[in-house]
Amino acid sequence: MRANWPIGPVCDACYQRRKRQPRPCVRCNVVRVLVGSSDDQNGELCGPCCGVDIDFACNRCGFPGDTYADGACTRCIVADRVQDLLSRDDGTIAAALRPLADGLIALDPPITLLRWLSQSRGPKILARLASQSAEITHRSLDILPQDRTTRHVREMLVATGILPPRNENLARLELWLHHMLEQLPDQHRASIAPFAEWGIVRDARRRAARGRYTTRAATADRADIRTAAKFLAWLDNNQLDLAGVSQAHVDHWLTTHPTLHRSAGAFLRWTTLRRLTGVITVPARRPGLPSRFLSEQQHHQQLKRCLNDETLPLAVRIAGTLTGLYALPISWLAELTIERFHRDTGSAYLTIGDNPVLLPPRLAELIERQIERAVSIPSLRPPDGSAPAFLLPGRPPTRPISEGQLQASMRRHGLAIITARNTAMLEAVADLPPIVVSDLFGISPRTAYRWAQYAQVSWTDYLAATPD
Repeated sequence: MRANWPIGPVCDACYQRRKRQPRPCVRCNVVRVLVGSSDDQNGELCGPCCGVDIDFACNRCGFPGDTYADGACTRCIVADRVQDLLSRDDGTIAAALRPLADGLIALDPPITLLRWLSQSRGPKILARLASQSAEITHRSLDILPQDRTTRHVREMLVATGILPPRNENLARLELWLHHMLEQLPDQHRASIAPFAEWGIVRDARRRAARGRYTTRAATADRADIRTAAKFLAWLDNNQLDLAGVSQAHVDHWLTTHPTLHRSAGAFLRWTTLRRLTGVITVPARRPGLPSRFLSEQQHHQQLKRCLNDETLPLAVRIAGTLTGLYALPISWLAELTIERFHRDTGSAYLTIGDNPVLLPPRLAELIERQIERAVSIPSLRPPDGSAPAFLLPGRPPTRPISEGQLQASMRRHGLAIITARNTAMLEAVADLPPIVVSDLFGISPRTAYRWAQYAQVSWTDYLAATPD
């Protein structure tokens, strides 16, 4: 017997039946948890029709088969805990937080919210915001540690209309810059602050206004600012200052810091234009030619595994296939939205760049399965549908999966990334003219032509056959 139920002791058989989905009773036709069988009607019966006082229905709303605590269903318990979480001292929820309360209570399935309330640090942040008398703004969250929990709470407030939407990549850059400048010596801050504000952040604001400031762009901007700070520290260690920097010093720096070549160039070009240094040139480094590839057999084996191996995570299978077929970079896959996939007269297409590309039927099936999974993830979304629906959602699901997380997942399951992409690109330029590869894969014509040159593929015949 199990005596820990609010309705009293029940036998193991009834306990297992309680887990079943509610269905109509064959005798009273009421949707309940069925606990007995009917020989004459060839079906199952609810507790009252079996002659026992066992109903398994919520004692508040009457919802069947979801008793969670005190005889109430999960939904009613969620409503109680949300009320306690967001209430002020007088027991009422502020009007500004009512959309959030309604959205949390309506999340389906409600058990996911109960787990979040008991396991996450987010409810403490919401309780602190609910208890304050001041208006809730982005600044209220900006003063907190900017970790995943804070970002999740912010997404919830934006989705319910309590906070206005903003470009989070730009906002995080500005917050990071503020804390970073506080840690610099005064003499370095005098140079880094104007460079960061006028050389980096101003351009980031322009791109954000056009809706094109991505996570990858923000990462590159932070790298430029960090490199500038490293360069000034190097000058201090060598008893130099900006005014005394020569081309020889810069060349030495670039030689000893080859991975910071691009980032150092951004800062040194800025100092040259402002006449903080003499005329300094940072030659552009042409990207090296690819040197790592998969053999034809390895390439086909990886594609076959991604398409058919059910033990791999669905997101990994899709990413591995798109990388191996269309040479798509991880940065593009991470922010791929559901709206780019569509069917037309039975065929499935994925829009890469500006052009829809025909997908193999097996890959289309995987993407459709992932779409069903992505849209079923419980999350608060703006009612106007303004938030993009990502094919590979992150946490919260209103944000895309991070590039690092996707790369780590693919490597953990033994899937090549760079070599698979290089092989796919090489096979494409071997069969198609560069301009077609450019349109098909969404890359620049110059990049496609460089690949064609590398593969020693001539497309003179294609140009000769093209009408004027």
